[in-house]
Amino acid sequence: MKRQIWLALVACACLVPWSWVGAQSANWPSKPITLIVPFPPGGVTDLVARELARHLTEGLGQTVVVENRAGAGGNIGTAMLAKANPDGHTLGVMTVSAISIAPHIHKSLNFNPSRDFTPITNIVNTPGAVLAGVKTPYNTLPEMIAAAKAQPNKITYASVGQGSLPHLIAEKLAADASIKMTHVPYKGAAPAMQDLLANIVDLSFESSLTNTVANFQAGRLKVLATTGAVRVPILANVPTVAESGYPGFVAQGWFGFLGPAGLPAPIVKRLNDLATQMLRDKAMIERFEKLGIQPDPSSPEQFARFLQEQDRIWSTIAKGLNLQLD
Repeated sequence: MKRQIWLALVACACLVPWSWVGAQSANWPSKPITLIVPFPPGGVTDLVARELARHLTEGLGQTVVVENRAGAGGNIGTAMLAKANPDGHTLGVMTVSAISIAPHIHKSLNFNPSRDFTPITNIVNTPGAVLAGVKTPYNTLPEMIAAAKAQPNKITYASVGQGSLPHLIAEKLAADASIKMTHVPYKGAAPAMQDLLANIVDLSFESSLTNTVANFQAGRLKVLATTGAVRVPILANVPTVAESGYPGFVAQGWFGFLGPAGLPAPIVKRLNDLATQMLRDKAMIERFEKLGIQPDPSSPEQFARFLQEQDRIWSTIAKGLNLQLD
C-alpha cells in the first residue's frame, strides 16, 4: 500500500487542474525559496544542502535560502516541510532517520512520510562503517563475527542512541550474521567516538565517515567494513560488509530532496533536472566522494520506489527490536 501512495504522490499533480498548475509554474519562483534542513549548521547534511541551494539559485535565478530547523532527530524540520504550502517555495533535504525509520519507532509523529511529501530525487547515499578499537583482537569483519559467536553478548558496540541509524545498522548485521552484541547508546557521535578511541567499548557503528577517516589514518581505530553497496573511494582498501561474507547487505544513510505533497509536476521536473545535473557534475562527484558520500541522482519515480524499499528495510529491523520511543 505504501508503494502505491509514494508513486501516487509523484503523479498527483496530474489530477490538479492544468490551468492552476500552469499558472503556478509560469510564475514560479516568484520569491526566495526556503530549503529546510532538519539538522544544525555544519554537519554533512547541511553541507550537501548548501551545495544544492547554490546550484538551484544559479539555475532558477532566485535565491534559495537554507533554513536549519533541528531537533527530535530531524522530526521537527521534517514536520515543517510536511505542513508547507506546495507552491514550490518551501523544499527540504530530508534523511533516512525521519522518513524511513521514525515512523516505525515513535508512537506519534506530526507527519506521515508516505502521504505528506513529493519525492524529487535522492541526493547522496552515506555509507557507514563498522569500527573497532585498536586493542581488539580482530582485524576483519569475519574475525569479529567469529569472536561474537564464540562469546555471545561479550562484544560491546556504541551508537548515537536507541533507534538511531547506527543502532539499526548494528542490529541488521547482528540478525544477518546470527550474533549477539551488547548495545551501549550514547547521546551523540562525539562521546561514542571518544569511548571507542579510549577502548571503553569494542565497536562503533557509524552512519557517515566524517570522523572515521582521520582517526583511521592516524592509527587510532580499525575499520572492519563499510556498509554501503560499493566501496568508498577514500577507504578503497576496506571491504564492504557484502564483500565480507554477507552478499546483498546494504545499510546506509541517504539525504533526499523532497517537497510537500501536491507539488505541481512541472516544478518537480524543473527541480529534478537541476539537482540531477549537479549530481552528475564530475567536480561535484569528486567533492562529495572526499567526504565519504556518494551522489545518487534519480527520477522522481525512481526515488519514490527507493523510499518504499527503504521503508520496508527499516520497518523490518525496527519491528524486530520492538522499539517504541516517545
